[in-house]
Amino acid sequence: MRTGSRRYSISSSKEEERMNRSKFAVIILAGGLSTRFPGNKMLHLVGGKPLIVHTVEKFISAGMDKIVVVLGKDAPRVFEALASEISGEELSKLFFTFNLNYAAGGMSSSIKTGMKIVLPDENVVIHPADVPFLKPSSIEKVVQSHVSSDLPITVACYNGRHAHPILFKPEMREELMGITEEGRGLKSIVGKYRDKILCVETGDPGTLRDIDTPEDLESALKSFGSEMGQ
Repeated sequence: MRTGSRRYSISSSKEEERMNRSKFAVIILAGGLSTRFPGNKMLHLVGGKPLIVHTVEKFISAGMDKIVVVLGKDAPRVFEALASEISGEELSKLFFTFNLNYAAGGMSSSIKTGMKIVLPDENVVIHPADVPFLKPSSIEKVVQSHVSSDLPITVACYNGRHAHPILFKPEMREELMGITEEGRGLKSIVGKYRDKILCVETGDPGTLRDIDTPEDLESALKSFGSEMGQ
């Protein structure tokens, strides 16, 4: 497992004025029910590793030092999968939390659960665990763009389409803590701030590839399998 050379918890000396803006916490949403995937897709082996491990490793490789993994279904097994594959200094970057309302609360409740571990001065990177095929370099590009931007939201894009992850400045904390599934979750914030979003073109189709079904995974592996040890 390679570790990125850049770290985004502390800014460079040339950008001291951006110190607070360069603190990041990643929220990995891994608490879904996986209703369209037999078993738990987080634990499905891809190239000999559980899918969730691939996703988390991408953010470690991109240099992210605080990664909050929100657990739900099969939480002990997902935790063990990560703890057995990621160790030492890299494991110390992971923070685990459990969404008590994962079965009924949807993605919004998982985001709010993760936000409880995010500090008030930290930028938030939100990413679904079932989007494992993005490149670490895409994450780095979006993070760097977010630090340099005065806009409150930055989103990875592919061919002009919003993809993953999506990043929020610290001042968006209350908005994130107030989302509900009934209120359209993150879509409500994106709609409200649609004129204040930085779309960063990544050129990376993996930022769009989410895995909902076995067929999704089979199709994605045809395109990205070599990157996942297949």
